[in-house]
Amino acid sequence: MTPIENTLSRLEKPRQRQPGQWSARCPAHPDKSPSLSIRETPDGAVLLHCFGGCETAEIVASLGLELSDLFPPRDKPTGTPKKIANLLTAGQALELLATETLFVAVAIGNFFHGMTLTQVDIDRLTTAAGRIALLRDQTRRTHS
Repeated sequence: MTPIENTLSRLEKPRQRQPGQWSARCPAHPDKSPSLSIRETPDGAVLLHCFGGCETAEIVASLGLELSDLFPPRDKPTGTPKKIANLLTAGQALELLATETLFVAVAIGNFFHGMTLTQVDIDRLTTAAGRIALLRDQTRRTHS
């Protein structure tokens, strides 16, 4: 059984959203609607993201799996360079960029209107900056 088959078989009613991408209710928390995104990479690894905030380790444990179960067996010698795949479609990348840019704009507006940014706000801004940089780097790889 492949990592994606093993993962999907343990989820309640996973729904395929597009080739290589599914959504399901997160097993790590009481989920009323699907908040878990499941993606299979070109090399057969499984990526999990809970929009409810669950950590990958929590999700994997609640499925009765180990993190290593999300990856196919290695058939290449250690040290062989990996092909870097684009994990987001162009539309998903633009949507993420729009979301992160809006968050940054709102935070800056609040700051200039005299609101004090909390540590949570600052941490979220750091996350936004990291995601924007990741999208920039992914775009450079794709178009170089």
